[in-house]
Amino acid sequence: MTKKILISMMLVISIITLNIHSVYASDTTVENTTLGDIIEGAQGFIEAGKTEEEKISQENLQKLSNMIYNILLVLGIIIAIILGAILGIKFMTEGVEGQIEVKKALIPYVIGCVVVFGAFTIWKIVVNMLQSM
Repeated sequence: MTKKILISMMLVISIITLNIHSVYASDTTVENTTLGDIIEGAQGFIEAGKTEEEKISQENLQKLSNMIYNILLVLGIIIAIILGAILGIKFMTEGVEGQIEVKKALIPYVIGCVVVFGAFTIWKIVVNMLQSM
């Protein structure tokens, strides 16, 4: 039962966070493109890569890292709270055998919480150390 709830929650979260982009065909046709046009476009692409201007700004990279960190941290907290609530409700409503199963499931739950939140702590420490360099 817990696995079904967890899988369905993960599926819903995945669907919500999925960005769907539409792709439309352009008006250019193959007839209008010559080999010279293709080579010229490729040369322009190479020259654009050789320019000295910064393509990825450090500020945008930091914002993206912070956004990913915050999203994953919130998801980890939500999942931990929901699973903890489910285990707590099962512990209160089940009989002796059910309580033993909940106690067995509590060990991986606690280890998972330590791993998840430890990983976020390590990530934040590494990012702060790299920013100070």
